[in-house]
Amino acid sequence: MSSSYYHFQTLAYSQQDRYVQQHGQLIAHRWHENFSVELYDLGSFYCERWLEQECLHRPRYQALANVDSLEIYSLQERASLY
Repeated sequence: MSSSYYHFQTLAYSQQDRYVQQHGQLIAHRWHENFSVELYDLGSFYCERWLEQECLHRPRYQALANVDSLEIYSLQERASLY
């Protein structure tokens, strides 16, 4: 099953979660405040999985339509080198 960015946006949470778990390739991780943020490659688009560390809320997914959205990961990588 192949999904596009726009189709993924219309899926229910449980369907997004299943799709990322079955088809996503984890490629990066970062922290934002008290959130663990995992970046997944889904072939034709990318998706972030946001997991709040202090509460028992389910993760939320944020689909990224273009590679410009990935700049935060390269900036963090460069910062960790210093």
